[in-house]
Amino acid sequence: MLTRPAELNLSNWRLPGNSRWAFHHVREIIASEEIARGDAVDRLDSEIDPAVAALTVAGLGGADWSLQRWLDESGSDALLVAHRGKLVHEWYADEAIEENPFIIFSVSKSMTATLAGVLVEQGLLETSKGLVDYIPELAASGYCDASVQQLLDMVVSIDFNEDYLATSGNYLDYRTATAWHPCAVDAIDQNLHDFLCSLGRGKGAHGVRYEYKSPNSDLLGWVLERASGARLASLFSRYLWQPMGAEADAYITVDRKGNPRSAGGICVRPRDLLRFAELVRNRGYANGRQVIPRSWIEDCSDGGSLETWRVGESAKEFPAGSYRNKWYQTGNEHRVMLAIGIHSQWIYINPVTEVTVVKLSSQDEPLRLDLDDINLQAFTRISNVVSDV
Repeated sequence: MLTRPAELNLSNWRLPGNSRWAFHHVREIIASEEIARGDAVDRLDSEIDPAVAALTVAGLGGADWSLQRWLDESGSDALLVAHRGKLVHEWYADEAIEENPFIIFSVSKSMTATLAGVLVEQGLLETSKGLVDYIPELAASGYCDASVQQLLDMVVSIDFNEDYLATSGNYLDYRTATAWHPCAVDAIDQNLHDFLCSLGRGKGAHGVRYEYKSPNSDLLGWVLERASGARLASLFSRYLWQPMGAEADAYITVDRKGNPRSAGGICVRPRDLLRFAELVRNRGYANGRQVIPRSWIEDCSDGGSLETWRVGESAKEFPAGSYRNKWYQTGNEHRVMLAIGIHSQWIYINPVTEVTVVKLSSQDEPLRLDLDDINLQAFTRISNVVSDV
């Protein structure tokens, strides 16, 4: 059983030596709001496939890695695999990880955008509308003439540098505003909404280039709250967690004024993240009902713009890919969808092999592109082995 590191605090909880414990005890470090489960829990049938544990992948330098070595090298904490809705592999680095909500970082973005589809169907949200139609306070910001759809697709041009290792500048200001980093006593009123309204315009026009900027997804959460008149945690509970049959309450971190961190602050049990991934694989259908509009999930899967992706910063990773409603489209022959978070959090959905994979990790570095290539190779191997492709 892991124990709380003696020196852990708000300034170092994401660092090596602290992160493995901190990532499944976030609510003991940062204020949060509960995402309540319902009374009915979706049964997750299990049929363990030993072929998953026996597979190998090509590791760094071309060496053959066992499944366990791959998990160890990437700082993994949980790996769950489902095939056609049945749990075929389940592994945890520590028993406490199985029973505690784990922070999913930017997988939160994909989850928030999935929720947006419900509000669109209800007529509460129109993606063609301007952001200022929902949040007039943005009128003097770089978001003043951007649309909701542009926000969803990360094609908004704002003056922000996504640098996870920054020790100064507006990325550190951002972390401080979200209450993920300490602030001075005289800055106790620092908050996420004020920070979003302070961001200026980037160099380019909106709608032209894919640019990954996390504040866009925090702003989406604010838009959903304004459009619905409800708290984001309540929306998640009502429209996702309860109807999909989650087994446990989840939660989302909030800033010093209670504003939710929808770009990266959602914490969920591993099995419930797998349930969510299965909900998406099944085109929004779960427990005998259409939880998310099928048309919205299909748009997340197939609706991305190749043009804005190709001129963006991530085209080299998926040359035929795109990004739509905060889901990555790989563009491969199986139309694989991905949700990705720093420190190696993953949802992999293969609609052809009918396989979903969830990987949660406390990888030391926020980004390891060399390991990301191995992760994708491993997910493909798992998918093929489980489905006999």
